[in-house]
Amino acid sequence: MHRIQRWATIALVALFLAGCAGTDPDGAAERSVEELYADARSSLSSGNYSQAVERFENLVARYPFGDHAVQSQLMIIYAHYLAGQHESAIAAAERFQRMHPRNEHVAYALYMSGVARQAQGPGGLGDLFNVDPNLRDPEPKRRAFADFRDLTEQYPDSEYIDDATERMEQIRTALAEHELHVGRFYLERGAYIATANRARTIIARYPGTPAVGEAMGMLAEAYRNLGLDPLDEDVERERRERHEVPAPEFGGR
Repeated sequence: MHRIQRWATIALVALFLAGCAGTDPDGAAERSVEELYADARSSLSSGNYSQAVERFENLVARYPFGDHAVQSQLMIIYAHYLAGQHESAIAAAERFQRMHPRNEHVAYALYMSGVARQAQGPGGLGDLFNVDPNLRDPEPKRRAFADFRDLTEQYPDSEYIDDATERMEQIRTALAEHELHVGRFYLERGAYIATANRARTIIARYPGTPAVGEAMGMLAEAYRNLGLDPLDEDVERERRERHEVPAPEFGGR
């Protein structure tokens, strides 16, 4: 009886070990952190992003502390982004910020979070039918702008500042165009108060963007249709002044 129990125990242990081996296809338990990292980087370089993510995650699980673990968490963000998995990239970036709030590489996590949000499209049928970018939900871009703003405020010396600043201007222009598109929609349907509100939003919130000129014309037209002629004249005058080009100066008279 005891012999049967002993063999049963040995069999259970053997099954357990076999199961463990089956969940470790790369033999991570027997390899150094440097080898695991090199393999994960190789997968990334070859464009096998899903395998790269899996290998970086295995490394972090096997060696959760140290520089390789931190670097692997950053590479997971990057691999998800390259794969077009923007939601996963954002989640990985936010996770890194929670786990390492004082780490210098939070700047990169913030930057990549903004880049991934900015890249988010309409998805699904929006991609299939080539939806006008101005019709897309502007919220991801607003959140991307917030990420870039946090980066510039918290890490002003970061190497990502120049690109983040340029992206912020791109986002401002895109958001202004979105507001302009909505304003046109209201104007075409005779909703002049809503049109005026959208136009004022563009002028106040997105100065310096190409949309401002059309927004001022839109505002003037809305005022005319509302019977607010004096305001209409003020808007037209301000629009002319904004686009006025100074005459050249010549010596003498």
